Amino acid sequence: MGAISLSGRALVDSMAELIGFKLGLAVSEDDLVRAVKSRGAEELWPEEMDSLYRYRSEAMEELSHTLMAAFGDADATAVRASPVTMHEFPDLLEYSDAIDHTLEHLPQLQPARGSNTLDPRPLVEEVKQRWGPKGALIALRLMQSISARVIASPWSQVRRAEYASRLELRDLFTSEQLPLPLGVFFDQRFIDYLEANISELGRMHWRQFEGLVAERLRQEGLRVELGPGRADEGVDVRAWDLEADEDAPAVLLVQCKRTKSKVDRVVVKALMTDITFEGAQRGMVATTSSWSPGARSTVESRSYPIEEANQATLATWLQNMRTPGAGPWLAGDKLPRP
Repeated sequence: MGAISLSGRALVDSMAELIGFKLGLAVSEDDLVRAVKSRGAEELWPEEMDSLYRYRSEAMEELSHTLMAAFGDADATAVRASPVTMHEFPDLLEYSDAIDHTLEHLPQLQPARGSNTLDPRPLVEEVKQRWGPKGALIALRLMQSISARVIASPWSQVRRAEYASRLELRDLFTSEQLPLPLGVFFDQRFIDYLEANISELGRMHWRQFEGLVAERLRQEGLRVELGPGRADEGVDVRAWDLEADEDAPAVLLVQCKRTKSKVDRVVVKALMTDITFEGAQRGMVATTSSWSPGARSTVESRSYPIEEANQATLATWLQNMRTPGAGPWLAGDKLPRP
């Protein structure tokens, strides 16, 4: 493999540009340093910005994959792991012909209708006809692995999504604004970042946290109204069933608490008052921490219809909401089932 020589500053700038191009996130040097340290990759990071460093291409790829995974890219995360097919299929050699056939015919894949992603279904179906369901599954896993490597490669111009502009990562922690398209409450790039960095939930801006909760409910199929953020009288998010009348009471009232301390019983009592007053069916207190034992005992003893959404709950939400590691060759969720 070859090598490249560049200054520490040039390396930092190139990694920031890579994250911006591939993931649509504008990151600072401090963001990059935190990511490197959190992933234990300090040996790959320059100590002096003005010094010259020599990187072998595989080291550059390792650093790139580490940073992309740290900022929320599922394809880079997959690339850093061992090839899934070798672990799932110990009898892989029995299907070497299926693998050879897949690799030979990959260049012939065509885009799915109305899409710019290559559609693997015809090839997977062909392999299935000749080598059975297991051969088709191996072919699909092989294409996923290659696809992930293409999209995560620092040398390729392939990226999963085209963004009109780059989103400042710092806005997740400092901005009260939610500059998003109509009907969406939280940017997907922030979702992917937080799923890869659960410990950062407590640092995010309280308004961004409200946006995350509202977006989760929207994706669950509810009609959601996000409050003004200030002077909301204790209710941050209201949600209705899609078929509910416009003047119907909200089915769900949510209080959001981005805090390191536990949510006390005073909060659940106040929310129950709002539920009763507005005629809602249930409530939720969503927090980046957790409830206190007193809050839980109050809800249980009084049979309050209030749900706890704590940090563990948020982690599950983010896993379900994150962008899957589809890569450029996979046509969404309509892949064949071998």
